[in-house]
Amino acid sequence: MLMKKIFYLFILVVFAQAIHAQSTSKNYEYRNASWYNGKDFTNGTWYVVNGTLSKKAPAKIDSVVDLLGRWVIPPMGDVFSASVADNPAASSTLKLYLDEGVFYLQVLSNTQEGRTAVQSMVNTAKTPDVLFANGGITCSLGYPFLKYEGPAQGVKNPQQWTAKYDQIKTGNKMLGNGYWFVDNKTALEANWTKIKAQKPDVISIYLLDVQKNGGKAGKGLTEDMAKLVVKKAHKSDLRVFAHVETAEDVALAIKLGVDGLANLPGHNWDGSGDAKPYTLSDDDLKKLAKKKIPVATLFSHAQGNANAAVQEFHLKTIKRLFDQNVNLVLGSDDPQRTGRVELNYWFNLGGLGYDKLLKVMCENTPRAIFPKRKIGKIEDGYEASFIVLSDNPLVNILKIRAISFKVKNGKVIN
Repeated sequence: MLMKKIFYLFILVVFAQAIHAQSTSKNYEYRNASWYNGKDFTNGTWYVVNGTLSKKAPAKIDSVVDLLGRWVIPPMGDVFSASVADNPAASSTLKLYLDEGVFYLQVLSNTQEGRTAVQSMVNTAKTPDVLFANGGITCSLGYPFLKYEGPAQGVKNPQQWTAKYDQIKTGNKMLGNGYWFVDNKTALEANWTKIKAQKPDVISIYLLDVQKNGGKAGKGLTEDMAKLVVKKAHKSDLRVFAHVETAEDVALAIKLGVDGLANLPGHNWDGSGDAKPYTLSDDDLKKLAKKKIPVATLFSHAQGNANAAVQEFHLKTIKRLFDQNVNLVLGSDDPQRTGRVELNYWFNLGGLGYDKLLKVMCENTPRAIFPKRKIGKIEDGYEASFIVLSDNPLVNILKIRAISFKVKNGKVIN
C-alpha cells in the first residue's frame, strides 16, 4: 500500500513538472481533490483556462492532473511583511515565503534603497507579489524616526538609541526616505509631491496615543494631520494603513476612514497595569466589521513576555473579532521571519477555530493586500493560483505546511 502511494505521488510530481515546462495559455483539468470553498472543502474538478479558474470544462484540455484526494487552498499572504525590504537575506526570505505558500506581501515600512534592492526579485511568475508603502508618515522625531535614523547615524544597536538620542535627533539622513515628518498643512503640501514621486503602492501612517501625545517625539501624527494625509491619499487613489497604540487610536482611525489597521493595541503589552487602554469597544468592532476594514493583530510581538494575562487578553480579543465578523488578517512585522511567527502564536493560544484561521490566511489577507484582484478564492474567473496540500488543514491548521506543489497564475512552481 505504501509503495502504491509513493508511486502515485511520483506520477503527480511528473505531471506537475510537465505542466511547469509548458505555457500557461494551455488548458488543464485538476480532478479528484477537495477544494476550499471559504468554509470547508468541496470535492470536485476544476479547470485552468488561460491562467484563470473555471468550473466549466473548456472545449480542449491539454493535460489532466489527478490530485489523488488532496486538499486545495488559495495562496496565503502577509499584510505587514518586514523581512523583505532592507534585508540582506531578502532572496532567502522570499523563497521561504513561497515555500510556505505565501504569494502576496505588503511592506508597510521600507527605504528606497531597500525597495530597489529587491524590486527585480518580486512580482514574477516564481516569486511573491509585493506592495511597498515606502517611508512612514509621522510627526517630527516621531516613530519610525529612530528605527531608521539611529543606524544612519552609526548607532546600530537599538539599546543605545536612548542614551545617544541627543546625537541622533539632530540628524536627518533618512528623512524623505525611511520616514516623513508632517506637522502642519504646509509640510504636507511640500512633501506630498515627493511622496507620490516615489510611487508608493500604499500609505503608512502612525497614530500613537493621538489624544494625549499626537505630534510629540517618539509618537505620531496629530488628529488634524492624520485627517489631511488620509484625504490626500484617497484623492490619489492610495489606500492607507494605520499603526495604532490605544483603543482611542482605533476609534480615530475608523473615523478618519483608513483602509486597514497594521496592528492592534496591546500587541506588545507585557501584562502589567490595566488592559483597558487596549480594549476595543463593541461599537468600534461593529464599525470595523461594517466597513470591512482589514485588521492585523501583531500579537506575536508580545510572545517574549506573553504571560497568562497577556495571552488571555490576546485570545479574548481575537475571539471578539471573530464574533463580530471583523475582517481579521495576518501580519507579522518581523525583520527576520515570515508570517508563520504570527500563525504559530495564534495556534499556541488555543481555542481558535481552524476554519476561521484558514479563512484569515487564504481569503482575508490576500484580498486586503490586492483588493482589486480576483484572488483569495477558488471561483470562476479568479486567478488560477492555489496550493495543493497532502493533509487537511481543518484537522490541524499547521497542516498548511504539508505542501505537495503550488500553482501561480496557472503555472506550477516546483
